[in-house]
Amino acid sequence: MLLALVLLAVPRLVTAQAEATSGFDSFIMLVPPRDSISIKKNVKVAAEAAALAETRRQQAETMRLGARARIEAKKVEIVRIKDRINVAKKENRDADRAGLEAERKAAEREIDLLERREDLREAETELESKRAEFLALNKKALELELQLAIRRAGRQRKSIGGAGGASLDRVIGELEKQTLEAQRAEAASSIEVSDQEIKTIDRRLELLDAQQKILGGK
Repeated sequence: MLLALVLLAVPRLVTAQAEATSGFDSFIMLVPPRDSISIKKNVKVAAEAAALAETRRQQAETMRLGARARIEAKKVEIVRIKDRINVAKKENRDADRAGLEAERKAAEREIDLLERREDLREAETELESKRAEFLALNKKALELELQLAIRRAGRQRKSIGGAGGASLDRVIGELEKQTLEAQRAEAASSIEVSDQEIKTIDRRLELLDAQQKILGGK
């Protein structure tokens, strides 16, 4: 998914490199020019990715709630096992007591796994929330870039002089500023997504380690 996020920015980078050989003045046009069709495609991709992120967030949250419910049920089960252990102890039923102790330990190990699973689902929920925030900022930056491209194209088609031309140039300059600010916010958000993805992978590694220990009888 990190690769997909990076690829969203590729058209801008490619255009920026190509601009060096184009007729545009790169010093003045600080947002590299792109055609509106490409930008519209990127807007559609961002919207679809945002919808997918929300679906995954809901799925992760549902699984987190499921893990929490199983934890609470297992805790009740452990209380009942302890009660049975106490009865067996009073009645000197050592064999029954030993079997119940084994059940208690197994239930406690299961709780540990469920809690790690809950932590993982919580991390996944947060990841998809941050991803959705990033994609919303990405879409906003692209929509501003689209407006900028449309105004630039209009400026090139028409020879507007005097006050009218100066007014349109100011509008274009303001749109360029807003686009750059939106791209900056988008870039900052991408760092948060990356950090949360690392945390999520850490939770997965912890859960894997716990599962392997149980399988190994540790």
